[in-house]
Amino acid sequence: MKDKDIDNVENKEIVDNTMEYRPLIAGEPISREAASTESIDDTVINGNVSKSARKAAEAADKAAHERPARKMITRRGILRVLGVLAAFLAFIAIALSPVFVLKHVNVHGNSYLPDEEIVRISGINLGENLFQLATDEIMQTMSKDIRIEQAIVRRKFPDSLDIQVVERIPLAIIKCDYGYLEVGRGGIVLDAHRTLAQIPVPIVSGVEVSNLFVGDTVENEQLNKVLNFLDKLNHDTAISIAEINITDPNNVIVYMNHSVQLKMGALDSLQRKLEITESVNREVKQAKHPIEYVDARFDGSYSIKLKE
Repeated sequence: MKDKDIDNVENKEIVDNTMEYRPLIAGEPISREAASTESIDDTVINGNVSKSARKAAEAADKAAHERPARKMITRRGILRVLGVLAAFLAFIAIALSPVFVLKHVNVHGNSYLPDEEIVRISGINLGENLFQLATDEIMQTMSKDIRIEQAIVRRKFPDSLDIQVVERIPLAIIKCDYGYLEVGRGGIVLDAHRTLAQIPVPIVSGVEVSNLFVGDTVENEQLNKVLNFLDKLNHDTAISIAEINITDPNNVIVYMNHSVQLKMGALDSLQRKLEITESVNREVKQAKHPIEYVDARFDGSYSIKLKE
C-alpha cells in the first residue's frame, strides 16, 4: 500500500460495522451517533482480535464440548432410575407371592408357658404374609406380658417364624383375698387364679395377701426369704417340694413329695439349708423304707426319722 493510501485511511472515521468510510473534514466535530458506536477494540483492525472476541470464542468452544457430556449424564440418570423402579416392582411382586405366607411358628426357650400361649401373646396369625409381619412390634407386644422377660422374633424363609423367649418363672403360689397368685423372683405377681392352679411349684402357706394383682409386688419379708430359697434350689429339688409353711418364721416346715416333712427351723444360713434340702431330696428318692420326717433345725447336720 502506498503512503498516500495509508494517509487517506488514517484520515477516515468508522461509520458502521460494514466498514464504510467517509473522509474527515478538518474542524468538523464528530457526530453523537459516531461517538456512540462500538469501540474500535471490538472490531478487527490490522489483523488484531479483541479480548472480548477471544473470550466469546473460547466460551462457545467450551459449550460445544460440554453439551454432549451433559446429555450422556442425563441418559445414565434415567437408566438408573428405571433400574431402581424395576427392582422395587420385582421386590413387591415377590413379597406378595403366596410362597411367603406364614405356615409355621417355632417357639424356643419356654418351659412354663405352652407354645400355644406364646403364640397367642404374640398376636401372630397363620396365613399372614411373612414380609408384612413387623417383628419389632411383635417383640414389643410380647414384652408387655409380665410372664415374658425377653422375646426375640425372626423370620425364617420361606414360610416360618422363630420365637425365642426368656420366661419369668413362678416360684411359688400364695393365697390371696380372691383366689391364688403365682409369684416369681422379687415377689412379682405373674398370674392370678380363682382356684388353685395345677402348676409344678410349691404352695406357701401361713401367709395371705390382699388387694394384689398381676404386675404388683408382694411386700413380705418372710415370703421373700422363701422365694430367694426356692430360686436357688436346683430344678429337680424345687419340683419335689409340695408346700412350705411359714406360720412360724423360726420353725419353717417343708413338705416334700411322698408326705415327707423337712423341719428347717429359721431360713438363715441359706447356703447350708440349700445343701441339706437337696441332700434330703436324694435320700427320699433312694430310701428303701418310708421316711416320716427329717430334722434340719440345727446347723451342719440333720437326722432322719423313719415311719414305723
